[in-house]
Amino acid sequence: MKKTASIIIIVLVCLGFAYFLFKISPDTPAPSTTNYNSALNTSQPQAISQPPAFDPATDHYLGSPKAKNVFIEYGDMQCPACAAYSDILNQVPATFTDTVFVFRYFPLIQIHKNSVESALAVEAAGAQGKFWEMHDLLFAKQPDWEGMDEPMDTFVAYAQQVGVTNIDQFKNDITSKKYLASIQKGFTEAAGLNLPGTPSLFFNGHVLKNQDLNGLKTQAQPFLVK
Repeated sequence: MKKTASIIIIVLVCLGFAYFLFKISPDTPAPSTTNYNSALNTSQPQAISQPPAFDPATDHYLGSPKAKNVFIEYGDMQCPACAAYSDILNQVPATFTDTVFVFRYFPLIQIHKNSVESALAVEAAGAQGKFWEMHDLLFAKQPDWEGMDEPMDTFVAYAQQVGVTNIDQFKNDITSKKYLASIQKGFTEAAGLNLPGTPSLFFNGHVLKNQDLNGLKTQAQPFLVK
């Protein structure tokens, strides 16, 4: 019960900060000593009504790509609520009926100075087959790196820990922003959906409120495809 209450408090904080994401002047620099966040295009995109369809060729997912039901999270690697929900959401494919879990990026760059660089680190690890391992470790270690001005060495250590073998490639993929397009895609979708914060959750295109696993399953039940 205490854990659930803590998660709710963290979510409310993230939602409150996210409200101001597009209210801050675009001339206000992101609070980072690096240029990763400023590389993201934050211009308000055209509104969309639902998340784009799941694409196993480009999405990061857990579960079967042929599943009838799709659970999507828009998250920020530096968001405390996303870290708190990570273990819960990783259980979706095993506990929801015929469901694939999809993670997409929504970096709140005005409040999280390492949101883009951490996402790039996950993408760089993913290029070497270690996406979910890096995703999970960064969330688990979030308090250790979130305040760093230059987290690269820490991300390298994490990459080595999860089994990334070509560290030079890993570092170059981050510094070159090689996978920025994937992060930008998620950000643009989230902004087009006018999402209030992170994590934002969808089941078969329907918004779910942030609750524990049983609460999520109850909300998803009316939209379940059997």
